[in-house]
Amino acid sequence: MTIALVIVLVVSGVALAANAVTTTSNAGTRAVVLFVGDSNIVLSVESVNNELTHGSHFDNGYVPILAARVGAGIRTPDCLDEATCTSWNYWRLKLPTLLPQIQPDAIVSNLGIVDTRVEGTQYTRGYAYYDRKINWFMNIVGSRPVFWTSLPCAIEPRDRQTGCKAINLALHLAVERWPNLHVLKWGTAAERHPEYMKNPGTDVHYSPAGQAAWSKFVVAALDAHFPKP
Repeated sequence: MTIALVIVLVVSGVALAANAVTTTSNAGTRAVVLFVGDSNIVLSVESVNNELTHGSHFDNGYVPILAARVGAGIRTPDCLDEATCTSWNYWRLKLPTLLPQIQPDAIVSNLGIVDTRVEGTQYTRGYAYYDRKINWFMNIVGSRPVFWTSLPCAIEPRDRQTGCKAINLALHLAVERWPNLHVLKWGTAAERHPEYMKNPGTDVHYSPAGQAAWSKFVVAALDAHFPKP
């Protein structure tokens, strides 16, 4: 699909930077977090926003900024007409213009499941050369911390298993090359929960329960990195 969705949630009066937060004010910003990914992030908007800005994060909470494109992998077509597109540089065009404007303190990525369907090439959608694709993406986002969730291969469709396992392996090996990359083992946490999938065995989209669980899992990692003041 070629529908792009960029949702920017800006809290009025809060600077888009992780300012020092004091215990005497409820208006501080714990961190500005940019979510980059595919339709599972699009569909998890409500859960992500709830986890980052409500409950224990109501005061001095996070500022979530969600940038997602339905059908996105790491290498994603950058043409209006994907059928005739010969360049797959969507994130290289999108992020360099977005990052200076919002100055996020961290990036969360769930990219991967779209790439499991085909092997592809180094420069197109697919799980081939995934180490190089990860390098390509990490070079775009710079030195800021990146939290990247692994894939729950055990509950993904069978026809995606080869690609799924290849992508998880590439992600875990990439940590050795990129000290700012934190691979979150969502795949391990979710693999015994088929109820996290909308249609287990046939669908790559998370159910409402899966969306909520993924959001809580990611926010726990963010909380560990950005301690509560």
